[in-house]
Amino acid sequence: MLYYTISGARSDNPLLFLHAGNYSGTMWHDIAARVSNHHCIFVDLPGHGYSREIDLTSLDQAADAVARVIEQDFGGGPVNLVGLSFGGYVGLILMARHPHLIRRSMLSGIHLGAIPNAKAMNLVAGLMSPLIRLGWVRRKLAEPLGITDASIIDRTDGRANLTPRTMRAVLRLVSVFDVQDELPSIEVPTLMIAGGNEHATIIDSLRTFQAAMPACTARTVPGMGHAWCNEDPQLFAQTLQMWCDGSALSDRLNAV
Repeated sequence: MLYYTISGARSDNPLLFLHAGNYSGTMWHDIAARVSNHHCIFVDLPGHGYSREIDLTSLDQAADAVARVIEQDFGGGPVNLVGLSFGGYVGLILMARHPHLIRRSMLSGIHLGAIPNAKAMNLVAGLMSPLIRLGWVRRKLAEPLGITDASIIDRTDGRANLTPRTMRAVLRLVSVFDVQDELPSIEVPTLMIAGGNEHATIIDSLRTFQAAMPACTARTVPGMGHAWCNEDPQLFAQTLQMWCDGSALSDRLNAV
């Protein structure tokens, strides 16, 4: 069973957060504090945080493990789903495999197809992955995401959130992410969103998601990057709240 923590009183339609690679559920605590009227669930995905000893083998495996948490401990849902980067990829597979568990979803910073130069990227990552054991390397990797809090960069016991093996697995799984055939069957109302300064592959994928998924809305956040939840946490929380409530989205977001 995956490790998870919760905040807020139990209620209908809780928010379930899926974190980016290299981190754990703790990366979402600031956002959760801004939607304090919701019951929030923070899952540590396979190979990460206090689920570190559970080998990450596939996105299907990760999605099924999250589904078991919802089914066994949260009455079978449905929950509102939030995912960034690696958590977004897992979230999309979760909706494809277990749609009855998800009420609405907001996924940020994911793409379809092969990342340019994926083989070279995975080779470099394989060579560098042992360095993730070093604290200063983990802190350096966190800087572009705007993460400085030691309790997010590392586990509370000071150990790394992931192993070199998990780091390699994450990059391998997301570098070629081909689920285009499944998109028309995903009917969960979904907000696909990305910072306006994201890689072109992610921005271009927003159009595909919106065209292929029956209930998908796509938006960009002008001037923001991959981890815009840290750049403007208030806007992220506001967008999440509006989407889950079915309200009109902020005019600060650009339509795709």
